[in-house]
Amino acid sequence: MPPSKESEILANTWRTITANNPTTPDNPTLERLVYDHISTASTEPTEVTYEDIPIDSDHRGPAKWVKPTKASAAHVLLFCHGGGYSFGSLDSHRKMCGHFAKACGSLALMIDYRLTPEYPGPAALDDCVSGYRWLLDQGFEAKKIVIIGDSCGGGLATTVPLKAIRDGLPSPGAAVALSPWTDVQCETSPSLTSEPMHDVLGAKDPIISPVYASDDELKTLPPHWISIAGYDMLRDDGTRMAERLQKAGVETVVKTAEGMQHVFEFMAGRAPEADESIRVIGGWVRKQIGS
Repeated sequence: MPPSKESEILANTWRTITANNPTTPDNPTLERLVYDHISTASTEPTEVTYEDIPIDSDHRGPAKWVKPTKASAAHVLLFCHGGGYSFGSLDSHRKMCGHFAKACGSLALMIDYRLTPEYPGPAALDDCVSGYRWLLDQGFEAKKIVIIGDSCGGGLATTVPLKAIRDGLPSPGAAVALSPWTDVQCETSPSLTSEPMHDVLGAKDPIISPVYASDDELKTLPPHWISIAGYDMLRDDGTRMAERLQKAGVETVVKTAEGMQHVFEFMAGRAPEADESIRVIGGWVRKQIGS
């Protein structure tokens, strides 16, 4: 079945961002503001409220509660936004997160983690693990928490549980990775043509590039849902991560949306392919954590 006409919105949004992107290497603020325009690919979810909160004294900025009116108060998504660890914000991903929270029947906590190059890795990971620890301290049961993210945040959906378990914390109930970046070294993914970013982010350390984790470490992870797209520059990252998880015995669902682009779920509320992916993922999450 060919892609819907509505699905062209994502390509058009990226063209707009690219055409208006300033080059400000010494001050990426303007580039980040332009990137946040990706939020226009989603509609505003109905019956969802938002609240900015500090989650601890060391966190550099607010986190954001995302609260569907009919959500379970006992179940929560820890949402880690994408943007190559250098872009993305609570604003860029707020709408998409709201759609996922509604579909999953749960609250969501978005983490405004520190970005490169100002804060090299593993700052983003540390902030997201701190968010997970904060949820546990608030009384949420680990088995009722889902780590979810897109692109580099999709990588965090796997590395946050890895790091949390290394630190002696309980495993979350599930992980959802949307077009995940799981090989920051960029060696195992022909679909991504890029220079390695290991000087900034940490190369083959499994808590940065989880595709390099051992089977023994991977087998400690919770069930995973991995969503990728046929025209996804990180298609091979998602496929390879799914293969590694399955080999280690982790319950893993991998779905490829042919004809779609990287993180096509950005089109929530606008394109049927995005809405269907979110609906199906929501059903899977509800079964995994009982929301």
